[in-house]
Amino acid sequence: MATISTMTWLILGKRTVLILFTALGLVACGQKGALFIPTDPEARDRAMFPQVLVPDTRPDTPAPTPP
Repeated sequence: MATISTMTWLILGKRTVLILFTALGLVACGQKGALFIPTDPEARDRAMFPQVLVPDTRPDTPAPTPP
């Protein structure tokens, strides 16, 4: 009767853990349903992705220039 060496069990164990974590990661990521760009009025004031990375520091209204 052939026995499986300890090294083989370690390799099989690591592969099993890797497969389980990969499957768990694929199942747990993402949101359900189709992705879409919101068009409701509330979405107009939300930050877009580039605005999140580099926030706009300019004031909303221009500063008055002295005469």
